[in-house]
Amino acid sequence: MQIRILAIGPSDMEGIILEVGKEYPEFDIRYATYHNEEEVVHIVTRLHSDYELILFAGSLPYHMVKNQVQLNKPMFYIAFEGTALYRVLFQLAMDREFHLLDRPINVSIDNLQKYEAEECFEELNIDVQNLYFYENDIDYDIENTVQFHYNLWKNNRIDIAITCVGLVYEKLTELGVHASRIIPTRSAVRNTLEHMRRAGQKKRQQDAQIAVGIIDLRSLRDDNQLTEYQIQRRILALQHILIDYGEKSQSIIKWSDRELKFITTRGALHLDNGKTAENKLLHEIYYKTELRPNLGIGLGHTASEAENRAREALKKAELNNSGWFILDADGTVYGPIGNSVPLSYSIRNQNQELLELAKQARLSSSTINRLLSFFKVHGKDTITTNELANGLGITPRSARRIINKLEKVNLVAITGEEQPVHRGRPRQVFAIQFDRLFNLTNEGK
Repeated sequence: MQIRILAIGPSDMEGIILEVGKEYPEFDIRYATYHNEEEVVHIVTRLHSDYELILFAGSLPYHMVKNQVQLNKPMFYIAFEGTALYRVLFQLAMDREFHLLDRPINVSIDNLQKYEAEECFEELNIDVQNLYFYENDIDYDIENTVQFHYNLWKNNRIDIAITCVGLVYEKLTELGVHASRIIPTRSAVRNTLEHMRRAGQKKRQQDAQIAVGIIDLRSLRDDNQLTEYQIQRRILALQHILIDYGEKSQSIIKWSDRELKFITTRGALHLDNGKTAENKLLHEIYYKTELRPNLGIGLGHTASEAENRAREALKKAELNNSGWFILDADGTVYGPIGNSVPLSYSIRNQNQELLELAKQARLSSSTINRLLSFFKVHGKDTITTNELANGLGITPRSARRIINKLEKVNLVAITGEEQPVHRGRPRQVFAIQFDRLFNLTNEGK
C-alpha cells in the first residue's frame, strides 16, 4: 500500500514536486495549490485526515500551519538552500540589460541563510555592495516581507529583490520592483522526499503495533436499585455499542462481567486525531447505560506487552477518575485524555541526577516528568494547589503533598497569595524552579 502524502504549495511548485515524486513508487502524492496565505490552514484542516504525511513547498506554509493548527501528524517542508540561488544568479548574468558581472550591485533577499547567499556571490565572483536579509520565517507575514523589499527599492537602496515566496514575487512585480523568484532545486525536493520515505516507513511500522484497550465494567451490576430486566437492558445496549465500535475500529472484542477488552492495531485507532472513536465510545456508553467507565490503552509489539500496558494505563485512569490513559511502547504516557490539553510524559528515566532529586523529594521520576509536561503545556512557572490538582487530574490533597515534597528540596517556593472569586481563605501561589528542573531533563537527553 502506498504512503499517502498531501503536498501544499504555490502553482509554480506543483510540476517539480510531482515529477520528482514519480521516482518514489511507494508514494501517492496529491498536490493542493494555494493562492494566498489564508488558504493554507483551511486546506490542511479540510484534507489532512485522508493522508499520512504532509509536505509543504517551503517554510512559509509549514510555519503557518504549525503555529495555528494542533496537528499530531508528521509534517515536512522543502528547504530553500543556497544552491537554488545559483539558478537565479545565472539568469541575471545572462540578462544583458542587468549587467550583473560588470558592476557592484545591491540586493535584498528573504528566507535564505545569510552565509549561504554570501557563499554563492563569492564563488561566482559577483561584486555585492550591499546585501539586505529578511529571515523571519517563523512568524512570517507576506505584507511585511513585501514592504521590506519595496521600501529598499523605493529608496534606491537595491537593484533587485530576490524572494523565495511566490506571493511576494507577484506583489513586488505589480509594484514595479525588479524581482526574481527562487525555486527549490530538484535535489532539494528529492532530499525531502527521501527523508519522508524513511519517516513513512517508520510510521507504518508504528501503526502495525498491537493496541489493547480495557474498560472496567465492574460497576455494571453495582446499582442495587436496578431490576434484573434493567441490568439486562444495560448489557444489551452495551453489546450494540461495542459491536458498532468493533466494526469501525477493526477490533476483536472480548468481554465479561468484569471488563471489556478490544484488540486492534495502533493505526486503526487514529490516535493523531483528537476526536477519537474511543472518546465517543466512552460518551456513548455513559449516555445509553449511565455508566462512567475508565479506559486504558496499551501499545506493544506483542499482544502480551500491549495488554500489560493497557492494565497499567487503566490503573492510572481509575486513580485519577478522569477519562482514559494511553501507555505507549516506548514508555510514554498520554493522558488524562479527558482533559482539554492532555499531558505527555515518560515513565522511564535514565538521568541519574534527576533520579537522585526524585529520591530526595520522595517522588517517582515519572511524577517529575509529569510535572514538567504540565508546565510545558501550560507555559507558566507559578501554580496554586487547585490548578495543579486539575492539571494532573488528582485530588487537591495529593497536589499539596507533591508541592510540600518539592518545597523540601528547594524546587518550589511560596511567592504570594491569590484571593478566590468566592469567599474563602486566600490560596498560596507557588513558583517552580524551572531552570533546575529543565536543565536536569535536558542533560539526560
